Amino acid sequence: MKFSIALTTLILAAGAALGWHDRQQLAAARTTRRQLADEAAVLGISSDSAQNPARSTTHKRPDHTSAAKLSTAGLIALTNEMERLNPSGGQNYSAANALHLRIVESLSALEPAELKAMLAAVGTHPDLNPGARYLIVSFCTTVLTNDHPQAALEIFTGSPELFKDGDGGMTLVCTALACWARNDPRAALDWMRQHPQQATDYAKNGILSAVAEQDPHLAFQLISELDLKGSDQGVGTIIEYAKTTEQKSSALAGLREYLATIQDETIRNQVTQSALGGLARQLDREDFESSTRWISEAGFTPQELAHFVDGLNVSTGNGETGRWIEWLRQALPAKEVDLKINMAIDNWTRADYQAAAQWAMTQPPGKDRNETLTTIHDSWPKQDPAGKATFARQHGIK
Repeated sequence: MKFSIALTTLILAAGAALGWHDRQQLAAARTTRRQLADEAAVLGISSDSAQNPARSTTHKRPDHTSAAKLSTAGLIALTNEMERLNPSGGQNYSAANALHLRIVESLSALEPAELKAMLAAVGTHPDLNPGARYLIVSFCTTVLTNDHPQAALEIFTGSPELFKDGDGGMTLVCTALACWARNDPRAALDWMRQHPQQATDYAKNGILSAVAEQDPHLAFQLISELDLKGSDQGVGTIIEYAKTTEQKSSALAGLREYLATIQDETIRNQVTQSALGGLARQLDREDFESSTRWISEAGFTPQELAHFVDGLNVSTGNGETGRWIEWLRQALPAKEVDLKINMAIDNWTRADYQAAAQWAMTQPPGKDRNETLTTIHDSWPKQDPAGKATFARQHGIK
């Protein structure tokens, strides 16, 4: 299969990005995520992969030609066995998952016309219960959308009756458009323009997510074309996929160009704050050296840097909090940095007061040293008054 099976739930990531500050949309996205995560579990996809496809593990699979094609009867037999092995408790997960992979591998050997014929055959087959039928349609849809997205959309528009049960049609359209957009975003956009009834926010964000993973700068240029301009939902989708240093730089360049097209100052400021804060949170996986090097090369204006630092997590668990505090003190004006540093110190002293105290003693007398030692003293366990008194005497705390 050309793409990860978990990409069939790509729309979850897009849904999660709809309206960062809209609680109703967020609640709806969470409901959708839970529902599709349950389905993903049945299909042998872990809940973590289903909820966050960007972190999914892509299994290397053999070439399609090496897989044996399944007959309709064989597919039904394997699906029924998978259902039998996979009760609600999931005790036979390994065996059911092995069958799932075997089924999808065999279906991957089929051409689009053969998959269409398979869908038509199982649609009215008397030996299938509704649950097994739904699974087979899901299997066929997974292969179609990931391996043959353009053909999948042609089958959907030409034979919509094959996807009449559940939300299989919506899933097919959104995932196929996303997979197609990875290689040819313009073609995917053209198809959606020709089928405006399918231009849902889920489909739009699916396309945007796929493009953002490949080219964040281009994704920003597509926001207007996808009619997502005027809010931060499209921006949030792109920022979420800015994982590597190159992607972050590309996203920042695209963001700056996009912000220049927003005429409403209030909206522009809101998008700027949300986007730069989100970009800062993407540095959580990086160490201090690589993070600060990227920040220095980004060429932030003072205002951009202030918004960026608002989202920056300097209370790290890798022993670098002290270095971040020192960096903040140099990077921002004192009137803007004190609250951020005080919060970092408070979190750090609660998590590892010994490391915080050791760092404080390396600092010259002043705000950061005094604040750290005083915070440790104020948070000292009540059951150890003697230790608290000793600490106070050692550091001149009254």
